[in-house]
This record gives sequence, structure tokens and C-alpha cells, in this order.
Amino acid sequence: MKRKIASIILILLSVWFMLPIFKGVLHIGMIYPVLIFLFLAAVLAFWDRVNVFFKKHKIVFCALFAAFVVGITAIVLPLGFMIAASVDTPPENATVIVLGCQVKGDKPSRMLHDRCQSALNFLKANPKSVCVASGGQGNGENISEAKAIFNFLTENGISADRIYLDEKSTNTSENLSFSADIIKENGLATDVAIASDNFHQLRAEIFAKKNGLTAYSAGNPTYLFVAPGYWAREILAVYKAVILGY
Repeated sequence: MKRKIASIILILLSVWFMLPIFKGVLHIGMIYPVLIFLFLAAVLAFWDRVNVFFKKHKIVFCALFAAFVVGITAIVLPLGFMIAASVDTPPENATVIVLGCQVKGDKPSRMLHDRCQSALNFLKANPKSVCVASGGQGNGENISEAKAIFNFLTENGISADRIYLDEKSTNTSENLSFSADIIKENGLATDVAIASDNFHQLRAEIFAKKNGLTAYSAGNPTYLFVAPGYWAREILAVYKAVILGY
């Protein structure tokens, strides 16, 4: 009975990870956890047969078990660092960097809106701090992501002279590189508060350090409908950042 319950829980987790597909979203962070969950659910559901097989083929069992331990470690380790980075509170009056995300026409997407709100909260609480709005213009976007961030902040009471624009960047690496150039050119504080989703904080910190900045989190939670897949995808992105440098 316990194995059946665990198998059902794994299947439900698979469904949760795949929910964004109904909004037209599909990426690797949704796919690989589902494959893991379904594999484990199948093992539990057919445990009697699996157990007999492993008893006959102990080498196969040892190899699969070792691969499982290595795989879980490779997931849990960066996840721990990601969580730690997400709660690293910035000092007062740090320079805010808002990392761009999709703009729908002229308006921020839900994810970009949440990042803008995090930046707004920090800027209001720290009236001497300034902000770099970072993000170029992508397909289907009438304005740059930086401009959408600028519009949101100014419409909510932040003076335009506190906001610098990077309208060239196309990814997180460029966000931090181009923002660092603006910060250095204008003599701004190199302690930076990253206004982005919590899952994004570690990778932003890696690129910030690479560009001479000290990063802290002005992060926001990702709404639950899409959060699991983005956290899972970010694990792979962290490895890419560390190994390939972008």
C-alpha cells in the first residue's frame, strides 16, 4: 500500500510539472523531472518484478543505484546553493538590477511584473538607491524589456532620473555584463540587488561576480503554476554558467 501511495504521489508531481503545457509552455525543466518521477513510479508499481530482476542481476542494480545517487546529488547540490542565494539580503541603497523577461506587446508578462514589483519595493524602501533596467526587445515585443521596466517603475512613483536603461542584452550573462558597464561608467554602487525570480539569483550572482559586482537577492517567488519547471530548468542553466561561462 505504501508503495502504491508513493507511486500516486510521483504521478501527481509529474502532472504538476506539466501543467504549464496548457498555457503553451514546454521546456527541459518540465520534461526531465517528469521522466524521473514516472520511472520511479513504475519501479514502485512493479516492485515485486523489479526486485526479482535485481536479485538476479546485482551488478545492474549497483550500477543503477550509483547512477541514481550521483544524479540526485547533482540536482540537490545546486538546488541548495540556489535557495541560499535567494535569501541573501542586500544592503541599504544597493544598486537594483532588474533582469528582463517577456513583454507582451507593451506590458510586462506576469513574471516580469513580479520582478518589477520587487524592484519597486526595494527602491521605495531605499530612496538613495538607483536602478538598472536590463533587457532588449524580442519577438512579439513592441518595446524593449528595459523600457517596460522603466514604464512600470515611473508609473508607480519612481523618478526617471533614478533609472538607467540597458536595452541591448538578450540573456542573463549580457544582463549583468551590460549593467556592470553602466554601473561603472556612472560611478554607482557595485553592491547590487538582483530583482528577479528567486530561482534566478544564483546564476545572476555568478555573472555579477564575473563582472566585478557583489550580488544580493531582491528576489520574488515564482507563481506555483510554472515554478517547479523553472527551478528544475535553472539547475541545468547553473551548470551551463559554471562550465561554459554563459
